[in-house]
Amino acid sequence: MEKIEKKILAVVDKLKRIIDTSIKKGNYRKALDAMTAAAFILEEYNQYYVDDVLENNLQEVAKAIVKPGFTKDELDTKTVLYYDSFGDDVRGLSLVYLTSLVELGYRIIYVTKDGVQNTQPQLHESLKDGDVKWVYVSNIDRTNQADVLTKLFKEHKPAKAFLYSTPDDSAALAVFTGYEGIVERYKINLTDHAYWLGTKAFDYNFEFRNYGACVSHKYRGIDKDRLILMPFYPYHKPQEFAGLPFEKEPQKLMFSGGWLYKTLGDPQNRYYDAVTRIMEHNSDLSFLYAGKGDDSEIVKLQAKFPGRVVHIEERADFYEIMEHVTIYMNTFPMVGGLMMQYAASAGKVPLTLKPDDKNVDAAGILINQERVEYRTVDELVEEVDKLLSDEAYRDLRADEMRTMIITPEVFTNELKNAFELHKTTHNMVIQDIDTSDFRAPYITRFKDSNFRKVIASNNKKSLLPNFPWLFFQKTYNKIIKKEKLN
Repeated sequence: MEKIEKKILAVVDKLKRIIDTSIKKGNYRKALDAMTAAAFILEEYNQYYVDDVLENNLQEVAKAIVKPGFTKDELDTKTVLYYDSFGDDVRGLSLVYLTSLVELGYRIIYVTKDGVQNTQPQLHESLKDGDVKWVYVSNIDRTNQADVLTKLFKEHKPAKAFLYSTPDDSAALAVFTGYEGIVERYKINLTDHAYWLGTKAFDYNFEFRNYGACVSHKYRGIDKDRLILMPFYPYHKPQEFAGLPFEKEPQKLMFSGGWLYKTLGDPQNRYYDAVTRIMEHNSDLSFLYAGKGDDSEIVKLQAKFPGRVVHIEERADFYEIMEHVTIYMNTFPMVGGLMMQYAASAGKVPLTLKPDDKNVDAAGILINQERVEYRTVDELVEEVDKLLSDEAYRDLRADEMRTMIITPEVFTNELKNAFELHKTTHNMVIQDIDTSDFRAPYITRFKDSNFRKVIASNNKKSLLPNFPWLFFQKTYNKIIKKEKLN
């Protein structure tokens, strides 16, 4: 572990030197490429939440490449620019926020990455009655990406701008930083549990739970008056149920989902211990996992329970799957926040392991969330056995679950409050928290392939002279070893 940590920090330091040299030479494309790579590595490493050197670098680049082109007096008060690094359709928070912005009567300039034009059908359908301009921008050349985004600001002069970005989107973060004091900038803090770049790229930070607000204040150094508590609801448009992928229809079904890394890294392997014990206690129960990643533990379950364990990738009808299952098992040691909400909405208890008060990554996803949290595997298994054996109790808990999430109407009203008052009616509680236990597994999960993945990529070819071996290694592994890196 010490060896990989030293390597991580050495690579990040090298990238910082490249950034510094590139800025001095006026090579801002290379500076942004190196900044993106460093931010990605720090997110995967996740041992601290802010890097002052990178923040200063970002401000330097923003000052050099962003020329605002208009003043505060020229703003269009009914126009919002919404920047989305992810470009997802339903997954995440864009659909939730954009639907409310349409409801509030705003004209929206929606900007996302090139290549997703035909992959957002539900987003387009949901916003069809709104005044929305759709813009797709390539990130192959980050200075060009920044120029396009700056031109959109100049053309539309939005009074408000939303930053819904990946932790490493340096070009967009530079542009948002450049509009400080002109446009009112809101960050939607999706990645509240991990490092991200750009603490000066926004005026107000939407936190969906108190945990994120605490991390932002204590670890990122963001003032309390810049934090707005904004819980969300799980958006869902009905899909046709595609059926269950079992040869024989299960009598009872336990469901779990999300990236598989969220189930790995616990020294006691408690997630898979719980699943195993539940399966052993209930011979009429099958288990379905939906999500990508390292499936080595799932394979072990399949060998132990032949025909009863199936692993699939994500499906568009995952909410309909949730409606057809008997119970939902949350991931651990990292929880699936949005999946908790979907489970509650579907009337399924999102059974969640929370061994101690330091393990706060799951905190604040649901109202009265302590009702679905269990300190030990024994407690969780006992609750599952009761849910599976007592249908009346299961129905009672289903009704309880549906009261644990807010409604779309409440969300829209709170967004209006946030614009007008820079706060919501939700009670934000800032307290001292310790995230050391949560951060510890990140080091053990960090893979050497991350360096190849993020540095030797098609949109960072400017880094080839500094990391020739990584580029060679990635090409060799791709051709010879058939290595696939996203």
